[in-house]
Amino acid sequence: MQTKLAFLFVALVLIAGGLTRWWLAPEEVMSTEVRCELSQGRCQIATAEGEISVSVTPSPIGVMSKHQIQVSTQKSFFVPEALDVTGLEMEMGLTRVEFRSVSVQASSATLILPICTQNEMHWQFLLRGQLNGQPTAYRWMLTTQR
Repeated sequence: MQTKLAFLFVALVLIAGGLTRWWLAPEEVMSTEVRCELSQGRCQIATAEGEISVSVTPSPIGVMSKHQIQVSTQKSFFVPEALDVTGLEMEMGLTRVEFRSVSVQASSATLILPICTQNEMHWQFLLRGQLNGQPTAYRWMLTTQR
């Protein structure tokens, strides 16, 4: 009898652990590769619902300088949450900034890229947000000069 109870207890713990892990797991989001020449100061990301405008001031983006990143839409179909910037050389790691709403259709974040000893640095930008309530991410590359 004790063996059956022990087996039942272990089985319930394993099932509860699996359900908890499944329930608490973050949603997996597929990112879409886009062309965004943010070094020019502004870019447009085309979606089926309309365009997402991403702009930066001052431009071009440089290291150890404060930049305002603004994301806006005309119909409020995309709500930005965070911008993840990863330095691809020299193990620069991840820089994440979160957006705050500045109007119904626009959000803003402050970004400072870490300093690098190389003259040219490649960065991957990942814009995360909600597109009509669904988790969505857009990814692009950017090169900075020191």
